[in-house]
Amino acid sequence: MANSPLELVKGFLPEQAAAVETAVAHLPARRRLSRPLVPLGQFPDPKPEKENPAALFRRGWLRKGGGAFVVAPSGVGKSVFTIQAAICWALGKPAFGVEPVRPLKIVIVQAEDDREEVAEFRNCVRAGLVGEYGFTESDIDRAIGRTDPGTARVLMHKAVGLWGQSFVDEIGAILDSDPEVDLVIVNPFQSYFGGDCSKNAELSQFLRGWLDPEIKDPGDDGKDRAAVMFMHHTNKPPNDKDLRETWGADMFAAYIGAGGAEIVNWARAILSLMPTALPGTFRFIAGKRGQRLGWEDTNGKPVFCRVLKHAEKGWIYWRQGTAEDEAALKSAAEAKPGRRGAVGGDGRGGTPPVRVTKFDVRSVVSYVSCHPGLSANKYCELLGTSDPKPSRTTTQRLLAEAKDKGWLAVGDAGGGHGYTVTADGEKMLGEVAY
Repeated sequence: MANSPLELVKGFLPEQAAAVETAVAHLPARRRLSRPLVPLGQFPDPKPEKENPAALFRRGWLRKGGGAFVVAPSGVGKSVFTIQAAICWALGKPAFGVEPVRPLKIVIVQAEDDREEVAEFRNCVRAGLVGEYGFTESDIDRAIGRTDPGTARVLMHKAVGLWGQSFVDEIGAILDSDPEVDLVIVNPFQSYFGGDCSKNAELSQFLRGWLDPEIKDPGDDGKDRAAVMFMHHTNKPPNDKDLRETWGADMFAAYIGAGGAEIVNWARAILSLMPTALPGTFRFIAGKRGQRLGWEDTNGKPVFCRVLKHAEKGWIYWRQGTAEDEAALKSAAEAKPGRRGAVGGDGRGGTPPVRVTKFDVRSVVSYVSCHPGLSANKYCELLGTSDPKPSRTTTQRLLAEAKDKGWLAVGDAGGGHGYTVTADGEKMLGEVAY
């Protein structure tokens, strides 16, 4: 007996069999789900953090299978920050207000520092944690494998000559070699990305197409392998010092990293380290998922910004800002003529205004230089939240004026008309003294 309609045709209408077979061959293949649909009610209830192997940081700030970005300008101390945070988290201790659920096993992949620099940073951080934070030398030495490599919970890896998919394969090999690794910290992102980070399609290929299958459980059965945290650089700072005062410290802080919006979309959490008017003093801003960190001010109200400082007297490590540091930062901002208090460590201060007489076409070009590729409507929206708040008409007029002067160009940006600074515009910004 025939087992299929095609076999029936061959048996009863042999003269039509060839034509039918040709037609069937050109039919599209039936699409199949990559995995079965799951009823919402079948997801298991969340486990307590202490019993959940996927939980890495308190309140679900970051779990295995997720990714985070820590964004800062070049040269502020991201490498030292990375080593200090890794040692603290490996001991189950909070670092800069980011608290792990348990002692984590961490691999740092870095491309910027040689062996001597890494050793110097390690030694300075060790001394700072013992002297200022009350850690014991024996605990730190056990976490870094100083005496016995078998006790190490912070490991280093230098991936030379690897980027793009080959780098992601290396991440997979790290996790294959040691399934106990909880977190991989990559410093910096662009050394290993291997593409144009302004292009969302290339970011999606790297983050979702290649990296996610290495760190996530494809069956979604709660067996994610590890989390990845990228250290990343900011966009160029504004040439206008008035705009620079609040650069990266507003409601759009999550977008301060260089590159397309896919970085923000993919990342579960984003932190940024932004310079202030005081040398060596920084705002540590939780631009995405900050509410899960549980930061509070002295009145118990949620905040999303803290103050961090470089160590003094030649030491190389980061220290938590004090109330005195926050007061000094606020005073420095208020000391400038015509200003209200800048955003301080509590994240609730005023925003220093741009002087209206200086907010001209050059200021708009400077802003586009820091946030390239956006539409006129987006610039109107963003500048409309600054202080002062130029009207939509004013922003549109200044964008058009800058384009007429040859300082801005308009191209395609995700279906809209994105502005970028031309070579003449960059030259103008380099010559202007604000």
